[in-house]
Amino acid sequence: MNKTVALSFLLVHILLGFPIASTGQPLKEVPSYALKPGDKAPPIHADFTLQPSDCGEISWAGLRDTVVVLDFWATWCPPCVAGLPHINALVARYKNTHPVKFIVVGHENPRKVLSFLKNHRMDSWIVIDTSLIMFRSFTAFGIPHAVIVDRQGIVAAVLNPKDLNEQVIDSVLAGRRPTVPKLPPGAYFNPETAAEYFSRLGREEPGSKK
Repeated sequence: MNKTVALSFLLVHILLGFPIASTGQPLKEVPSYALKPGDKAPPIHADFTLQPSDCGEISWAGLRDTVVVLDFWATWCPPCVAGLPHINALVARYKNTHPVKFIVVGHENPRKVLSFLKNHRMDSWIVIDTSLIMFRSFTAFGIPHAVIVDRQGIVAAVLNPKDLNEQVIDSVLAGRRPTVPKLPPGAYFNPETAAEYFSRLGREEPGSKK
């Protein structure tokens, strides 16, 4: 991929809100190992928990009987940042009224994320997976990327966060599998090259240039 084509590809993805990840091309087919509805949710892994600071270890056992929305995200991802008000509105909608928990999963060093939070509001829980264990197990390198897990710990939906709404969440609360647009092959990236790219960006300090 030459530089002109690569830049055009990235610009189109950003403008249309499509997932972005590594500098390589997205996969041409949805991989057979991609997480899908009906799968048991992989374990939650957090190298750091930034919000709330007093929640202790987060696990599916501790979230039993709760619908969980995992939002895979990064500060360097324009569609992720643009989607914050949408996610915050959903957090407010279900706060203290329904057993729904929103967890943002990032990969960057905590100092960079905390610096970002000084100017951006995030009402979800925030965990940092610097080791990329969850990004791999949830096949979530094509961020923004969301996974909804039902009360039994089973994946109910895999979707772009822009398609997340009250109707989708209410369906899962009612024990139904929601109807959501399927992620295209372009939402998935080679996990090895993507992990290398994520690791490099994750080590950057606040204010550093990419």
